[in-house]
Amino acid sequence: MCMSKTKVIRRVPGCEMESFSPKTARGRRLLELRQKIIAAGIPLLSPEEIDEEIRESRGEDE
Repeated sequence: MCMSKTKVIRRVPGCEMESFSPKTARGRRLLELRQKIIAAGIPLLSPEEIDEEIRESRGEDE
């Protein structure tokens, strides 16, 4: 992973990011949390898995 304070380049299967520069403090904080999760070896959820988590938390059926 290449990173600076404003730009991150990271390849994660299913979650490709060419580059991303957060523009707000919240965006920078979320990116920092994402990087910590990746560094800890915790697998990221796919977009489909995120949708499933949201449906489950709302008590929705598929």
